[in-house]
Amino acid sequence: MATISEVLADLATRPVGPAEVALAKRMQTYALDTLAVTLSGTIAPSSAAMARTILSACGKPEATVLGVGRVTSAWDAALANGAFAHALELDDDHRIAVLHPGAVMVPAALAAAEAANATGLAFLRALLIGYEVTCRLGEVFRGSQFYHSVHPTALCGVFGAAAAAGVAMGLDRAALVRALGIAGTQASGLTEWRADGSWIKRLHPGRAAQSGVLAARLAQEGFTSPATIFEGENGFIRAFSFGEKIDIGCMTRDLGTDWRALGTAIKAYPCCRFEHGAIDLALEARSSGITPADVRDVSIRIYRTDVLSYHREPKSQVDAQFNVPYGVAVALVRGKVTLADFTDDAIRDEAVLAVSRRIEVTEDAEYTARYPTDYCVELKIALRDGSERRFFSECPSGDPEAPQYRADPTRLHAEVERKSASLLTECGFGDRAEALRACCATLADAPDVRRLAAILGAGVPASPASVSQLSGTRSPK
Repeated sequence: MATISEVLADLATRPVGPAEVALAKRMQTYALDTLAVTLSGTIAPSSAAMARTILSACGKPEATVLGVGRVTSAWDAALANGAFAHALELDDDHRIAVLHPGAVMVPAALAAAEAANATGLAFLRALLIGYEVTCRLGEVFRGSQFYHSVHPTALCGVFGAAAAAGVAMGLDRAALVRALGIAGTQASGLTEWRADGSWIKRLHPGRAAQSGVLAARLAQEGFTSPATIFEGENGFIRAFSFGEKIDIGCMTRDLGTDWRALGTAIKAYPCCRFEHGAIDLALEARSSGITPADVRDVSIRIYRTDVLSYHREPKSQVDAQFNVPYGVAVALVRGKVTLADFTDDAIRDEAVLAVSRRIEVTEDAEYTARYPTDYCVELKIALRDGSERRFFSECPSGDPEAPQYRADPTRLHAEVERKSASLLTECGFGDRAEALRACCATLADAPDVRRLAAILGAGVPASPASVSQLSGTRSPK
């Protein structure tokens, strides 16, 4: 009987027909989103530290570090770009897998494709396979790994990175099986960033991407690994399930026909995805005419994740990105939530904190039971005139399963185009926005990814004043 790794390798190496080409083309949306987020993320102080580290000991110049150029090895480029991709908390997210596939897969696939001189279609197909492996493995655990101090993006992402790199490099079935086994033994990522708002979370996608590229390279050279890395007695599933009830069948059920990768959501706000539903509702309340002066107090019911914080004044910029009262207060006060709301100065804005102090958040057992299939949130606003308004959401904006995208399948891609252009402009890369959009739109026909790498690799401009403090996180006192 074939192992899980062998079944996944069969998918990755099966003949590419018109149907799979069409599926690969759908990854252009995710490529554009992640690459815009990654390039914008190069302005963060954490990214500057990463770039200095890479540049201090450059390897063979075979892949591009965004904002720097083609200066180092494929695995180190993947490390740097993966860390950049996660620096702004704007990278894509899969609702049921409860992880961020793009920040791992795009850097791994791009580095491997550039080093191997692969076609644009090979790059897109690498993304499709890498996302699929990662999202299916994430659906096995459904976010439960968070309860045990480990980060699903890092743990599950390393397998997808190996698969993505392997596809971009053109590995055969046996080598891909080896690559998955090598990747699995490198899985890591602790959630202790929550203690002080430090930067280690941003390292996780980069490290997973780097390990995935290294795994594919080692596999290409014949380095061996267990084909039973997932289900074996001492394999990944046993090591990281922590006794939780899981469904290992998610890894292979309807594989190749039900593409879980395409359920990946796009982030509208630069903060934890788990609070996006509450922000959506706050913006809905604001657009209905409710002003901060009208609000007596706010009650929020939400599902348990062990990631969000509910205290009413954020302790640091990273804490603000995971703080529900702060995010909701920003939405109610400013009518939008942007990068500029997560600087050192912004998180001390008394106008926002005055509202945040009136917000109470409660975890709801019924909503927790429905998570992560549904991200249920109820927002109740008690107004000073004695009336009350209630708002409810089951699925946040940006998720392909939300009603507005089911009704209009083109809407999500249009939102990504607007998001990428706006974000790049805000972060000082506006002159590249159209070139990046056009390049991603034609990737399926590109003979290689050199043009894409050239757009991304040009030097980083001076940071705009509005985001000059962006993510320059200090630990709380």
